[in-house]
Amino acid sequence: MAPPDQGAGLRRGPPVPLAGAPGDAGPPVGGGGVTGGAPSLQGPVQRLVTDFLELSATGIHDRLGDVAGVAVSTAEGRRPRTLAASTTLAADVDRIQFRIGVGPCLAALTSGVALHAPDLAGDDRWGDYGPQAAARGAASCYSVPVLVGDTCVAVFKVYASEVDAITPDQRATADLVAKEVSGGFALAMHLGRQASDLDDLTALLAHRRVIDLALGILMERGRVPADAAFGLLTQQSQSSNVKVHELAADVVRSIPGTSSDDLVPPYSPRDEPDAAGAVVR
Repeated sequence: MAPPDQGAGLRRGPPVPLAGAPGDAGPPVGGGGVTGGAPSLQGPVQRLVTDFLELSATGIHDRLGDVAGVAVSTAEGRRPRTLAASTTLAADVDRIQFRIGVGPCLAALTSGVALHAPDLAGDDRWGDYGPQAAARGAASCYSVPVLVGDTCVAVFKVYASEVDAITPDQRATADLVAKEVSGGFALAMHLGRQASDLDDLTALLAHRRVIDLALGILMERGRVPADAAFGLLTQQSQSSNVKVHELAADVVRSIPGTSSDDLVPPYSPRDEPDAAGAVVR
């Protein structure tokens, strides 16, 4: 007999993205046997890691087969957040846990230890979470942490619609996939940081180009060498509390006939034109 309130929650399609939705963030996690909380992610690093984990949620569901859903949460900056789920049921059960503030996912994030709850309705380890999760259609669950070194960077939650329905083989598969994901997570963060570093380098080169143009102008105007021209820029920067590259841009703009094209970096292979032909960075 099907558990109550399942409905369309078991019909799986693309991963259900959750980051940023109301109710999808939990209370801060404390320290435990592992370092609590993944590194704070920004820009291309965050996009790459989020995409990777969203795809992983559906991938784990495919490998496990007959389960009610898989959800993935991270503890970025020590505050847990669900990024994606393979079914709406899995997403809803995660929301219950974060609303109550306790549950197997939060415990796994803190301890770095996998937790099996074969009968959530009768499990009193997390207060009202177990009965409420069971009422939504998750009769049992398995939470497995993703460890990178000593840091728990994410937790995958596997939900089943019947009591004790997550088999030992499925739990072993989830453990194996978590180890595989830990390597992919570390690689995604490495690649994302490389992309971020490249963006920083592009900006630095753009600033250097404008500063070089300004130095040439000041050298010509004052008939002074390059070091003296740069000294003028830095002195004015310190006295006016304006960055050197911004002052350099003002110098370049002061030349008649100078266009804004002189203040932007040349075309980069990473630039892509949009439908209107404009360059999107």
